[in-house]
Amino acid sequence: MTTPIQPSAFSIGSVDAQRVEDAFSLIAPKWTTWSAQTLAQQGHPLRVRDVAARLPFVSEQLVGKRLAQMHADGLVTRADDRHGAPYQLSAFGESLSSVHRTLSDWSQSNLSLGGKVAGAERVEDAVRRLHLRHSTAVIQVLDAGGPTRFVHSAEEAGLDNGFTRQRLNRLQVDGLSPVPDRATATPTS
Repeated sequence: MTTPIQPSAFSIGSVDAQRVEDAFSLIAPKWTTWSAQTLAQQGHPLRVRDVAARLPFVSEQLVGKRLAQMHADGLVTRADDRHGAPYQLSAFGESLSSVHRTLSDWSQSNLSLGGKVAGAERVEDAVRRLHLRHSTAVIQVLDAGGPTRFVHSAEEAGLDNGFTRQRLNRLQVDGLSPVPDRATATPTS
């Protein structure tokens, strides 16, 4: 009789915070998720106007700018460089599907967005909350040591007290960090 394999415990402290922030930088710009998912759903190259037609709440000009940036970042490719050439997801862009699914599932389980929300909107909301400079480092400190003073959190994350306070306040507003008690929240020298 075999014993089921237990999944290893995952700790946020085991990830490279800078790599997380770099990854979020690629997918954080508004409409990147919507554009990528539109291209994925169609399964064939689309011109800017065709992507924009499927995203009626975004201007064609903005879709064009987003796709151009996604092209520069390697998320989409074009058959050639002529004006109006269609875009399609690159292999790198296609790899976002598992990231999008994970972020959407996490959002569904942990964030209250109210009402029925599209998966792409869930992903963009989750990324907006998580993609703040040095947030991953601050979350890692909190995960490793639990409640602590701002000054200790800042020191561990390699940040100044004021910046750490801003990050923690934003994480609390977004529901990603518990509200500290007064004794641990006050910066001290």
